[in-house]
Amino acid sequence: MKDFSPQMTPTFGILFYVKKTKVLTNGLYPVYLRITVNGERTEIATKRSIPHSKWIPGQQKYKGTTEDARQFNAYLESMRNQVFTIYRKLSAADNLVTPTAIKNELLGVNNNSITLKGLFDYYMNNKRSLQDVQFRLGTIKRYETTEKHVFDYLKHSKNVNDIALSEINHRFVTEFDHYLRITRHNNNNTATKYIQNFKSIILTAIRNEWMVKDPFVNYQFRLQEVERHALNMEEVDHLFNHNFAIERIANVRDVFVFCCYTGLAYADVFELSRDNIVRGIDGQSWIETHRKKTDSRTRLPILPRAMEIIKKYVYHPKCVADNKLLPVLTNQKMNAYLKEIADICGIRKNLTTHLARHTFATTITLGNGVPMETVSKMLGHSSISTTQIYSKVLDNKISDDMGALKLKIENRIPIKKSGTFD
Repeated sequence: MKDFSPQMTPTFGILFYVKKTKVLTNGLYPVYLRITVNGERTEIATKRSIPHSKWIPGQQKYKGTTEDARQFNAYLESMRNQVFTIYRKLSAADNLVTPTAIKNELLGVNNNSITLKGLFDYYMNNKRSLQDVQFRLGTIKRYETTEKHVFDYLKHSKNVNDIALSEINHRFVTEFDHYLRITRHNNNNTATKYIQNFKSIILTAIRNEWMVKDPFVNYQFRLQEVERHALNMEEVDHLFNHNFAIERIANVRDVFVFCCYTGLAYADVFELSRDNIVRGIDGQSWIETHRKKTDSRTRLPILPRAMEIIKKYVYHPKCVADNKLLPVLTNQKMNAYLKEIADICGIRKNLTTHLARHTFATTITLGNGVPMETVSKMLGHSSISTTQIYSKVLDNKISDDMGALKLKIENRIPIKKSGTFD
């Protein structure tokens, strides 16, 4: 019998390896399978992870003889045997043997029968299996919403529940775009983001050779720049000093102002406990946490007004019972009460929990000369380019301030006649 081992057949290889660039939130590293045929390669996530110190690269196995090690290595060996079996099967049938063909066979994907629903099932199952490892719940929910809109469009336009992938073409994409904007009344950026999510799913089919043509060729994504509003200092002061007769309204105000002075997003403030208060490098109280959105580490000094709010709720029953720093309501209730607060205080801006974050970036920090690099670090941005968005808001403030200065100068200094310099 022909020997198909990687040692005897240089055109075919199997390699298990630890992906060092994808350290998981639990500190473990995912193990991937690489299949190589005639110089072409593909990768498959084994859905197993391991401490880096326990991996033996040369032997492609878990170090040790513990039960965990034995089960781990047995799983990899079973996967290796499956790949060998598939390779022999495809070779014996004189099929074109490619890494992708082996991968599809291993994952149980049939190119001839896969549909749009099958593609979404494959994509979403993979996403859900990596929840809390590579993907956040919010990310998964966004793709679930995209899936709902795609199949709502199918029902609306074609009165069917599923179609073959071969029917997904440029026309399908443009008509889906039209459906989002006209039928669902989504604004430009919302519709564009749904289309972008859909493209990510379609690209999975293309990479796996389930589709021949990319339906997004010549499709232009056009995200419109959104103006980011923020409160000025006078409005922040007014909110902070206003006496609210209703306690729940006062609580919401306090949480909002706290966000104005910390820049923390709603999801991060909701999770804050007293354990997040640490001693900083300056010996003062700091907040240390991880952003839920990006899992990036955030450390920032606590400004006096933020500390005043923290102390206010040290003995609050809800905070004590739940070990929370502040009595934070649901985001929906917060935003509903913030509209009421805006009306009470005569603020004609759309108060939301995220507006507070913009206020911290512009009015509280950048507007007071804090360097952008520092602000970016405190906001937990992965790139300073994200923070630079706020500089455009400051440009408007600079224009207003300089306009006021111009009026002051013109009112105080007599205008000289042309041609005189005395």
